[in-house]
Amino acid sequence: MSRQLFRTLLILAGILPPHTAHALAQDTTAAPQDAFWVAAGLGVGSEDFAGDAGVSYQHGIHLFSFRVAASAGLFDDQFSDIALLYGRATRTARDRYRAGAAIGLAAVDGCVGGSLFGDCQHRRTVVGLPLEAQLAWLPATFLGFGLYGFADFNRTRSFAGVTLSVQLGRVR
Repeated sequence: MSRQLFRTLLILAGILPPHTAHALAQDTTAAPQDAFWVAAGLGVGSEDFAGDAGVSYQHGIHLFSFRVAASAGLFDDQFSDIALLYGRATRTARDRYRAGAAIGLAAVDGCVGGSLFGDCQHRRTVVGLPLEAQLAWLPATFLGFGLYGFADFNRTRSFAGVTLSVQLGRVR
């Protein structure tokens, strides 16, 4: 009897996978498309004000960003970076929200000691470690609104900021 059971299991093993694969092929949930967008934002930073602009591309959970971020005082120091980042982000075909974080490499520039009546002293360009975190609401496939947090750690002066941003492109 155990031989008969073994043969039955082998036959079922040979029959079920094609039927199971066919049933899975009927799944109607669409795979998410790649997303890409341009974004810009204004907010508060470690030097008073903050701003950012960038381009992002998302493939699955992989997030690639190129950004320019700055933090500047009204009559004071100002620092900015140009950065290339890689990270991870949430992703499904129907999500109206996205969360992501990334780290990368940046060129940092800035000046210190500026005032209303005098120029600030330029600091030479150094390499920085940029970070970003973003939370976005995606009400349409081409439009998003979000919070964008950034930081850059470097040997001249580290800086950070949080901005309200607008995203345009294929955001979801």
